[in-house]
Amino acid sequence: MAIVIGAVCYQVVLCLINTHVFPASRPLVGLAEAMLMLACLPLLLPRLLPGVVILASLTGAMLCLLALFRGGLDVKGFRDVLIPIWFFWLGRNLGDVRLADRILKITIAVVLVVGFYELFALDSFTQMLDIFGYYVNIGSLQPITEYERDSRLQMNGIRPEDIGRTLLPWLLDNHRVSSVFLEPVSLGNFATLVAAWGLSKGRDERALMWLFVGAGVVMMVMADSRFALLSVGLLMFVRLLFRGWMLYLPAAMPFLIMAGLVALGSFTDIGYSDTFVGRLVASAWGLMSFDTAMLLGADGNAWFPDQGYAHLLSSFGIVLALGFWLTIWMMPMPDERAARFRCFAAIYISLILTISGTSLFAMKTSALLWFLFGAVLADPFRLPVPRHLRAGWTGWDGLTAYRKEADA
Repeated sequence: MAIVIGAVCYQVVLCLINTHVFPASRPLVGLAEAMLMLACLPLLLPRLLPGVVILASLTGAMLCLLALFRGGLDVKGFRDVLIPIWFFWLGRNLGDVRLADRILKITIAVVLVVGFYELFALDSFTQMLDIFGYYVNIGSLQPITEYERDSRLQMNGIRPEDIGRTLLPWLLDNHRVSSVFLEPVSLGNFATLVAAWGLSKGRDERALMWLFVGAGVVMMVMADSRFALLSVGLLMFVRLLFRGWMLYLPAAMPFLIMAGLVALGSFTDIGYSDTFVGRLVASAWGLMSFDTAMLLGADGNAWFPDQGYAHLLSSFGIVLALGFWLTIWMMPMPDERAARFRCFAAIYISLILTISGTSLFAMKTSALLWFLFGAVLADPFRLPVPRHLRAGWTGWDGLTAYRKEADA
């Protein structure tokens, strides 16, 4: 529980250190992520999943091959693919949906407490957490004198006056809550994941379903997340209508979206703007600029910061991207709840790549997504047969009895 909650909240701890102890840096962020991943080892090593080991090995080999073409090793690429593999492995070894529910409830409570503190006591919150200074120190932002005088939030922490708030503008101002994530975009992504987890529940867990969906909607409003508004609405629509084989339909979603983006860029003359449509246009331009080297991930000069599909393909190549996507859909699901969550996770991934290049790989949401995906498979690590039972072997009936006792 501490590992997963820490993976969600570690940025706020680093920001607190940056504000009151010593300046943070990018290596410090990397060290914190490495410590969280190393803490998983005691829970990973008891069962080495062959599929995970094979996938990790092939991924490492492919990234090394791409490094030969690019003329340098992309360390961030290794980090981006290691987080999903690592936390999926963690969730798979634990395999306890009830434990995942507890972790998510505690995380939501922490996020809401900090979020309401930010909402109702912004001056005190920014004195406690110098978010803008933290991002400047870790190299994600450049210092802007005028902005520093107005706010210590992230650049997107205040909705511009000419755009205005989307959700409840008559009740809330243009401030967008970021809570422990330090940026409202990540809070919106977290709200979407929480709602997806709730909507994957069956009829026998309606109370939990409404709890998680309600919490997701509250956080979506606090962050004024247009992405979460669209995503959660679509997830609710899918939850009502999709059954059985229809839960496999999102497997085609990335390909349909990319085709739609190319058509949008080819047949319209819409310019870029800081709107949802403007982001889609930027993604379309990125895909239309691809050549063979970019498509294979061999162009080291390709850079697509807010264009998810273009960033994914240029960073990892179409072979590796397709391999990961097929792996997700080839996994056998133990029940319809797991199949629903895979469907919802696929929709989340497909949508977020249309407007953001790196949000999908941020540990504060990526670790939770893949942990939940591993846990919902309900395939926990089982205790090995003790030595005294192996010595006095009583056949498969005795082993089965021991397994039941160990599970109990």
